[in-house]
Amino acid sequence: MPTNTQPQHRDKPIVYALDPLQPSAQALAEKHFRLRIRANADDNEWQAHAEGILVRGSYVTARDLEGATRLRFIAKHGVGVDKIDAHTAKRLGIRVMNTPGVNAIAVAELALALTMSVARKISTIDRKIRSGEEGITKSIGLDGLTLHGRTIGILGGGNIGLAVGQMFHRCFGSSVLLYDPYITPTAKALWISSIPSEKISFVDDLERELYPRADIISLHIPLLPSTRGLIGARQLRMMKPTAILINTARGGIVDETDLLHALRDGTIYGAGLDAFEIEPPTLEVYSGFAECDNVVMTPHIGAGNADTQVACNLAMVQHLVDALVHDTPRDCVC
Repeated sequence: MPTNTQPQHRDKPIVYALDPLQPSAQALAEKHFRLRIRANADDNEWQAHAEGILVRGSYVTARDLEGATRLRFIAKHGVGVDKIDAHTAKRLGIRVMNTPGVNAIAVAELALALTMSVARKISTIDRKIRSGEEGITKSIGLDGLTLHGRTIGILGGGNIGLAVGQMFHRCFGSSVLLYDPYITPTAKALWISSIPSEKISFVDDLERELYPRADIISLHIPLLPSTRGLIGARQLRMMKPTAILINTARGGIVDETDLLHALRDGTIYGAGLDAFEIEPPTLEVYSGFAECDNVVMTPHIGAGNADTQVACNLAMVQHLVDALVHDTPRDCVC
């Protein structure tokens, strides 16, 4: 007589979603888990019961983890895990998984869009037209920059950095300077196979080989103690006066006060910012940037389009299914 191999409800792992799920991701989670959705940020019921948690934007602190006595796995929507105390998770034997690659194209497209908007002053010109300013002609855009043949310096050789490098090379014939001291031989081979060898250089020294040479500098690295404040006044002075700085990674990598001074005094040409130390960015906090015509800002929406959100949500749930149901965890950062 056939045996039902599907786990009985009582045997399904208990999983909490700390943030709302997309409908398709929620359906997948309900199929494999006893799924519970946290009511609000103050609801800590999950700590007593959860074997796995699904995290999109919530913070998971050391105190949370120390109180989660049954917790085995955390699945994180997207790449960045800086909102999770990974050090404590590792100490407690809790595995943290992210979903690399799923959002790479979307974030890379935004990096490209921000660069084009800054270079050609699109946002500034658009605002002038909308405000009814008179005399808007092509002459006000004549001091913009063209991007064809420009060199892009990329910090971080992961999936997003690679997608950015490919896009800039294909769209503008850009040469690429890549800085990634942790790049694996496999990842390096992928870069070499994706961009002609004469168009890519792997650099070891940011201050000598990348900042002074790059026309566009695009950040695709995590926020760590070693990367906090990586770019400040000294590094900005090393850049070309025509350089464009793009941050679609994390706030805190660039010293925002120093960047504001550099934008105001013309140390660099402009900046496209999708990541801030305080998010979401408000006019109250970022009025200085808002007053600069050479800055384009978006509120951390790199992976914010609908298709990517669904794909990331599904990948996050599937990672937890693989870990808790099939005992095959992947993309573990600790």
